[in-house]
Amino acid sequence: MSFISRTGIFITLLAMAILAGCAEDRLAGPDGQGPEAGNVMQKIINTPAKAVEGQLLVCLSADAAAKVDNGGTAELSCLEGMDIKSFHPVFRVTESNRKHLAKYGLDKWYHLEFDGMGIETAASALAEFGEVAKVQFNTLSSTENEPKADPITEEADENSSLPFNDKYLKDQWHYINTGDKKIASAAVEGEDIGVKDVWQRLKLGGDPEIIVAILDGPIKYTHEDLAENMWSNVFETPDNGIDDDKNGYIDDIYGYNFESDTCGLSWNKEGESGHGTHVAGIVAAVNGNGKGCCGVAGGTGNNDGVKLMSCQTMEGGRSITLYAAAKAFVYAADNGAHIAQCSFGYEKGLYKSDYEYFYNFGIEYFAIQYFLDKKRFAENEDRLNNKLREKGLPERTKIIDGPLVIFAAGNEGLDYSSYPGALMDCICVTGTGPDGYPAYYTNYGPGCNIAAPGGDLFLNTSNSKAQVLSTYISDVSKGVSDYAYMGGTSMACPHVSGVAALGLAYIKRLVKEEGKLFNGETFVTREDFTAMLLSSVNDIDSRLGSGYKYMGYDAMTGGDLPPRPYSSYQYNMGTGSIDAWKLMMNIEGTPVLSVKMGLIGSYDLKQFFGEGAEHLTYHKVEMDRESKSALGILTDPYIENGKLVIDPCKVGSGKLKITAIAGGSNVAGTATGDWTGNGAIVTIPNSSGGMGGMYITKEISVVARGSASKNGGWL
Repeated sequence: MSFISRTGIFITLLAMAILAGCAEDRLAGPDGQGPEAGNVMQKIINTPAKAVEGQLLVCLSADAAAKVDNGGTAELSCLEGMDIKSFHPVFRVTESNRKHLAKYGLDKWYHLEFDGMGIETAASALAEFGEVAKVQFNTLSSTENEPKADPITEEADENSSLPFNDKYLKDQWHYINTGDKKIASAAVEGEDIGVKDVWQRLKLGGDPEIIVAILDGPIKYTHEDLAENMWSNVFETPDNGIDDDKNGYIDDIYGYNFESDTCGLSWNKEGESGHGTHVAGIVAAVNGNGKGCCGVAGGTGNNDGVKLMSCQTMEGGRSITLYAAAKAFVYAADNGAHIAQCSFGYEKGLYKSDYEYFYNFGIEYFAIQYFLDKKRFAENEDRLNNKLREKGLPERTKIIDGPLVIFAAGNEGLDYSSYPGALMDCICVTGTGPDGYPAYYTNYGPGCNIAAPGGDLFLNTSNSKAQVLSTYISDVSKGVSDYAYMGGTSMACPHVSGVAALGLAYIKRLVKEEGKLFNGETFVTREDFTAMLLSSVNDIDSRLGSGYKYMGYDAMTGGDLPPRPYSSYQYNMGTGSIDAWKLMMNIEGTPVLSVKMGLIGSYDLKQFFGEGAEHLTYHKVEMDRESKSALGILTDPYIENGKLVIDPCKVGSGKLKITAIAGGSNVAGTATGDWTGNGAIVTIPNSSGGMGGMYITKEISVVARGSASKNGGWL
């Protein structure tokens, strides 16, 4: 789904939302206070299914909200007679965010906690009053098929052949898949995210200026493999009980706990799953520190990883609530996040269209729009830079004109994505295993944009190593280590967030060091970056025409579940499986040729030299030693019958230059010298060169993987 192709739909939705907001005046009784029973049910905008008891989200009319602003809740008739525990705004309204919250109507939403009645009864009672525009149940995200952790218990030996010295990197097949059958009997070399050469060849591991907000369980910010890459609020003084930066939150150093409304990130609470810490490690566990595991954008061992902002939206093992998620999007936006990493979704099959989701989850929908709003983003960048200048700190670089929201597709095995991931404005990630095929749990179909490794289950094996290895929350008393395997689209999603963060880091480097421009600008548009990201993939679909997917076993009977035809997934997993190297080449503007490792291949050059490529005269093919080594090239590539012949023996990435002659079979050539007799060195045609064409040289990136699409993988 592109931002460009569905602009018209978005405008329609926004218009309908504005009309819905205007309807609040028509819903009020003659005095603006009393009941109008015919409209009561229209105000209750979602169902109580999987909602938190004793809580409601209430959107007040403009007049009622003004009363609260001026004098508290005493004048609100709708609250009379209720046993109120608390009633407060959902979002912290500050001088800097006020107008943008108002734009989406988020300044009129309140969180109500009460005793003495059920949520359905309370919602109906509130909806009777004209003071109330909307009532929303505080829905919990789905917990079905949530991944369970399998902590590491054994020690690991270092492997000097890998890019970093982190001891468990050799087990992170999702980064560097060697086809090790200890991981899975079906493991295929190269079925990973293609990040090794980005780390090793481009020397790129991230950039501390880029912030990824983890909307999830808490990040253990003291973790040995995460502490160095944690975002830190430089405008806040720790533990002084003061909102120093006036962002509405006290002592929010590493993020905030939106479930308990405290700065305390509670990873030690009973029942905590470690999910958020695991997700965070995939994005940016510290690389090259000799400890544990690596993260996609965790740096190169030089304190250059991206920063992780912990937006805690679930606590003690409870699912994410609508209330917490909406607040987290606004917080992440106000504090400068470039990417919102979201491995959650709501009840399977609950909604089948963007409009249904918007109508029933309006507060979260508009919180996401607030996060994505380009004008808000630009104004906030200026505000943050002003504050940084005041503190004598380096300013933030404009890398992209709007932030990204990246969601997991869901783990129910459905033929469509869960929401909010399915929204046209969000990048939605499906899951694959170490064989490169769709994982048994993954949702697929409408709403899904791109695939990434999430782990899988294989017949006659329970090997946890086929899952994704990352950071975890230790519990020595229970024998649980700081690292664990987990699986699901929850784990696939942060691979894409990490690769996107690497891409933003590369844009910054190319602009700063090489003066590269993107459509004449020193930054990229979100639409262009999204297009680059979603086209930087390896093929999945050409292998899905036949065969069946093992779906695991039935917990009730113990028997195997019916297999699913691979054809069900064909053209439904998104554009393909994310490849970090290809994204960097897309950003450079270097075209990519995908080839199969271990096969002498002959590849068409039309995509690089045009339709007449096979009839051109080719002058030379050049490949540097580093590229040859990375691809295991023993015989120099050459041109035969207008096609490139190349024999990669290793999975890897490299570059080559091909020079052809445009216009004939030879080039006349030139000679230089003092041809004018005045001492100036000039160039003239070679006297024996005759007539010919001109040289044209194209630099091409060659990507060798364990499998390649039938058309060479070009997108």
